[in-house]
This record gives sequence, structure tokens and C-alpha cells, in this order.
Amino acid sequence: MATTISAALPVPTDPPPANGVLDYLGVDGCVRLPFDLDTARLAAEIAALPADVWEKSSRDPIVQASVESFFAIGYPRGPKPLPPDDRPVMARLPYLRELLRGKVDAQPKRAIVARTVPRGFIPLHTDTPRFFRGTVRLSIQVLSDGVQRLYCDGLWYDMAVGEVWALDNLKRHALHHAGASPRINVLVDYVPTNALVAWLTRGERGLGVADPAATAEMEAMSRERYRRNRWRSVKYELFKLVWRRSA
Repeated sequence: MATTISAALPVPTDPPPANGVLDYLGVDGCVRLPFDLDTARLAAEIAALPADVWEKSSRDPIVQASVESFFAIGYPRGPKPLPPDDRPVMARLPYLRELLRGKVDAQPKRAIVARTVPRGFIPLHTDTPRFFRGTVRLSIQVLSDGVQRLYCDGLWYDMAVGEVWALDNLKRHALHHAGASPRINVLVDYVPTNALVAWLTRGERGLGVADPAATAEMEAMSRERYRRNRWRSVKYELFKLVWRRSA
């Protein structure tokens, strides 16, 4: 779909666009972007990392229960803003650094390499608007046992290894990794620029499909995940409230 996006760039400070930058720019849904990616090289770099690089996420113990991850750029949320520095692990990932800082004409605020365990499940959720402060979320598909189906705002998107997607992460979204081996992707949040918006205009839109049966199953799985972890969820929400007040 080759329509033009026409909107002023959002300022990456508070208050962020209420429904995310894609919505603010007039982009309806997730976008598959044209990108030249050596997936095998990137996967090999990540595979060579020591095992202790990966850790269970503390960002959300319910949503991220099936995910091991590490920050390559930037830091987890905290009471004060922190600079978008390369983390030490990036010295072991020269190709990833080239992709994130050289291939995209925009500043990355954070980059997270995530590994979803086999049969892992990320329940329905929306990301925290205040944390993203008007950034564009990209997802690089590095390794997967088959095509992945992302649910976002009522539609399903098939994502294959080697693809790069702009995600509507401030809309309700979820993912069920049905494969027998881990899924690895890189999540990057960029401060929007005219060049980045122009890249979005060249992407493929309108790729989401409705699947009522799959949606009903995802909603049921999500309710069960939250029900079984009710008190962990309450504790995490209280933590976020204290964090916001101290920021």
C-alpha cells in the first residue's frame, strides 16, 4: 500500500501520543518494512554470546514470563531517564550495532534482544506510553521455528525470519510462540525522524487479518495467565505506581 503519511513528527517527551506514534502518523496497524538483513550473520552473533547474558525479564513478571532478554542499547525503566548508550554486550555484536545505528536514520533509545522459550506465550497487554515517549517500535525477526503470528488491535500478522516490522505497541497485542525451539527477535525504539517516517511510507500495510477463533483462544489464555498470577500482577502494578510518583 503506497499511501503517504502526512503528520508533524511527535516530540519524544511527555505527554506521548496517546495511542502510539504509528496511530499519530496516520498508520493503521503494523507495517512490514523493506530491509536488507543478513539473518544468518545476526543469528550467529547472538548464538555465540555466553549463556549468562540472558536473564529473565523483571520488566513485567506476568507478560514477560516466557521471555529471556538483555538490553543492547539503553536501560530498563527507572525513576530517572538514562542515556541511550551501547551496553557492554554490544562489543560482541558488531553486525547488530551496524544495523541499529547505521541502517536506520534515527536515534535508537533502547534495543532489547529477546528470546521467547519454546511454546512460550506473551499475553494480551499494552506497553507503557510514558516509557516510550513518542518512539517508533521496530521488531527484527532473527530466529524462529516457523512463521510467528502476532496479534495486535484485533488483527493477526504473520512475521517470518528476516523481516522487520513497525509495531503498534501501544495497542493491545500478544504472541503465542508455538514452535519447539526458541524464538529470537530484536526490539528497537527509535526517535522518529523524517527519514524514518519516509521508510514507513515504503512499507507494506494492510497485512493484518481477522481470525475470531484464534482471537478467542488468545483472550482465554491471557485471562488464565493473569488469573493464575493475580497477586504478582497486583504487586507489579503497585511497583509501577510508586515508580511513576518518584520519577
